[in-house]
Amino acid sequence: MALWLRGDFLKKVSTAAILCGGKSSRVGFDKSKIIINNKLLIEYTAERLNTVFDDIVFITNDKTKFNTKYRVVEDVVKDCGPIGAIYTALLNSKSQYVFVVGCDMPFINLGYVKYLIGVLEKKEAECLITKKGGYFEPLYSFYSIDIKERLREAIDRGSFKIMDVVKDLRALYTSDEEIERFTGNVDMFTNLNYKEDLEKLKNGGIF
Repeated sequence: MALWLRGDFLKKVSTAAILCGGKSSRVGFDKSKIIINNKLLIEYTAERLNTVFDDIVFITNDKTKFNTKYRVVEDVVKDCGPIGAIYTALLNSKSQYVFVVGCDMPFINLGYVKYLIGVLEKKEAECLITKKGGYFEPLYSFYSIDIKERLREAIDRGSFKIMDVVKDLRALYTSDEEIERFTGNVDMFTNLNYKEDLEKLKNGGIF
């Protein structure tokens, strides 16, 4: 764990989850299996996150498809989208808070992630949601294990929109001004949704 935080709070933010279970229907293949320079793209993401978080876990609909040094956990409840994966991540977290990111979001801005941790250290919340330009980025956010039962209740009643749960929680939201401090050459919220988006990897400064 990096040394820019001190004390017991380090233990509260030690897990990051990469969600790998999407159907990837738009891009035409499994985005969690993208290989760059003979390595899975999500392993590059995991390595970067591992400089901040001690524990990295892949959340997937099929754990047999990965051979990696990182933890791999299969969805507890399948076919309900990100809410199910976040629920699984919270059940398997080694810390109070879990940072959640999608496998198709490779341009992780570690400065921004550290900033979010600093916010959580100062302000108690059940989740810290990235909000940019009026839109939410629930897969670039922090969630507390305290909300896992409410996620399960929503899943059981067929309510699969994570923000429908978040709106009733003690949630913090980032502002555009906060995010603007961390702008770079590539938008850190870029999703690889289409085959042509893979070209962005060449210009992202990661590989």
